Amino acid sequence: MDNKIKITSFEEGMVVKISGDLDSSKCFLYKEKIHEYMRTYGPRHLIWDFKDLTFIDSAGIGLILGRYNEIERVKGTMGLIGLNAYSRKVISISGLFSLMKEYSSLKSFLKEEKISI
Repeated sequence: MDNKIKITSFEEGMVVKISGDLDSSKCFLYKEKIHEYMRTYGPRHLIWDFKDLTFIDSAGIGLILGRYNEIERVKGTMGLIGLNAYSRKVISISGLFSLMKEYSSLKSFLKEEKISI
């Protein structure tokens, strides 16, 4: 599977979809792309879509935590969708579930967080 990042938007928010590996070799590039989007649009909500994620390491966890801190500063919310058994286990071990929730879809995130589109 190719490694790539795709960023899409919704009202006051963004979805970051990572395909392939989220590791130290990709994090710098991905961080720059996410920062550019955040500087331009100022989203309050961020959803990570890991449906096509095949690997995540500590650098990937660090990337997520850094964006969590940015979203937290604007009193926004962050969540995860599309987790498979592997990514759910890594996220759980890392403790990220204490900071954000898993949602079944973007639609369920919007509904649960009472965000209109």
